[in-house]
Amino acid sequence: MSKELVVIPTYNESENIGDLISDILELGLDILIIDDNSPDNTSKIIKEHEHYNSKIFLLSRDKKLGLGSAYREGFQKGIDMEYEFFVQMDADFSHGVEDLKRMLSQIESNEVIIGSRYINGGRIIGWSKGRHLLSFIANLYSKLFTFSYVSDMTSGFRIYSIGALKNIRYKETKSNGYAFQIEMTVLCLINKLEIKEMPITFHERREGKSKMNKGVVFEAFPKVLLLSLLRIRSWFLTTT
Repeated sequence: MSKELVVIPTYNESENIGDLISDILELGLDILIIDDNSPDNTSKIIKEHEHYNSKIFLLSRDKKLGLGSAYREGFQKGIDMEYEFFVQMDADFSHGVEDLKRMLSQIESNEVIIGSRYINGGRIIGWSKGRHLLSFIANLYSKLFTFSYVSDMTSGFRIYSIGALKNIRYKETKSNGYAFQIEMTVLCLINKLEIKEMPITFHERREGKSKMNKGVVFEAFPKVLLLSLLRIRSWFLTTT
């Protein structure tokens, strides 16, 4: 058993998940996959790998319950299994294993590591100009309204220490979609955790259909305003 657990939510990722599992196992890491009852063969492929390798765990859910819900359940299961570090990454090869190796090299000295597309050295491959613009606006909006120094507020490529997760009380998060990453970042800032951003190369998904669209992004905008109020409230509480 490694001390790091890679937590991956899936929904219809049959074309990617088998190869991704193989790539992660080459790093010697354990993997927990939370599948929301994918109608394709995602869970079947995972079960086949799980049967032959004790480093793979599958948490099957009855229906599609959302990204945030998947991570909350995944983190709790990992904590119960006594892992020390928790990797968040997508199932579609948008996050690279080489970048993950670099991020893992820094975990002993950092509570939270965020793989960033928007710092020097970070880049995005395969996106349209429209999607670039949408992501940039969403990040800038989130950063400004939550008074954050983090450049990539919506990055889904992260590593949390067990101490960081317990400190921010992740189980109390409310967001399930795009806003989940923003909420987790704000909670880290409120609790004064040190966040290290590392440049990554983000690739458009290798196979399958993207779940990202304008509706998912704009749904997060009002939630950012609530997080802004939470951030302001934390300042008042620390000064009184």
